[in-house]
Amino acid sequence: MTVRQIDIAEKCGISRIAVSKALRDHPDISLEMKAKVRKVAEELGYVPNFTARNLQAKKTFTIGVVIPDISNSFFSYAIHGIMDTARALNYHIVLTASRESAELEKENIMTLLSMRVDGLLVAISKETQDTSIFETVKRNETALVFFDRVIEDLGFSTIGIDDYRAASKLLNYMLDTGYQKIATLTGSSIIQIGRERHKAYVDVLTAHGIPLRQDWVIECGFSRRSGYIGCQQLLQSKNLPEAIYVANDRVAQGAYAALKEAGLRIPNDIGIAGFGHSEFAELLTPALSIINVAPDKLGSEAMQLLAEEIDNPQHEHGKKIKIPADLQIKESLLFKSR
Repeated sequence: MTVRQIDIAEKCGISRIAVSKALRDHPDISLEMKAKVRKVAEELGYVPNFTARNLQAKKTFTIGVVIPDISNSFFSYAIHGIMDTARALNYHIVLTASRESAELEKENIMTLLSMRVDGLLVAISKETQDTSIFETVKRNETALVFFDRVIEDLGFSTIGIDDYRAASKLLNYMLDTGYQKIATLTGSSIIQIGRERHKAYVDVLTAHGIPLRQDWVIECGFSRRSGYIGCQQLLQSKNLPEAIYVANDRVAQGAYAALKEAGLRIPNDIGIAGFGHSEFAELLTPALSIINVAPDKLGSEAMQLLAEEIDNPQHEHGKKIKIPADLQIKESLLFKSR
């Protein structure tokens, strides 16, 4: 039998309205009565009717999240940041994954819109080129914030790191410590972060007068498998590089495996560095030198920004926020004498 607020009211000897206020932590109700109501509600097995609350508040208190890959530790940590901040702001999370499919991404967004979520947090798939689904979001007047993998110039706010500047910082460090022959396992050029991280590679090497070798530039995506296959392709080059600059830590993980199979030691025979986050980088042996993207902080700040836009729909949207990323040099690079 469904337990109603009137059942709690009868047992507590108060009105149903008083029970409703107590459960909503209303200041009209004393702390003692709130505690009593909650205790009785728990004893009776009362389940709040969020549908009724949502109709009254004209909100669902839910946030839809769309990420590319749930097995990617970067997004797992980002979800922790989103969930912690959402809970503090009294929102619930509905999590979906596109599995790097643009079509599944569209389906997920449509499902979330049909659930009347108050807002969306989206990191796009590596296939996403058609932006029509986001026009649907706009027409639906649903708040949306892109995080990490973003699309700019659609009128939605974006939050991520400055990939170009961060990549330039890492590459300049590698050059300053003696590495001159640097190859790259670059991410998908469809996605902005892939383009920015690769552009930095081209610009920094060019600025140092280092010729670009096409056989040292492998576009391989963002997965462990693509890093493994890309590194195998790189190892077919007649002249091996001194170091590899990678799109992210999962690509690095694949490259580690390929280098080990080839009998090459990191960093003695070849150095490796790229984008990542500190917790995962420490799990690799040797520990990976990275630009630390801090996914939990990114997720938390994305959720905070989205909540502000939900609460203030008339305020400025379309913000472009860049959060700082620090350089963390570990055992995967040597200081090489020139």
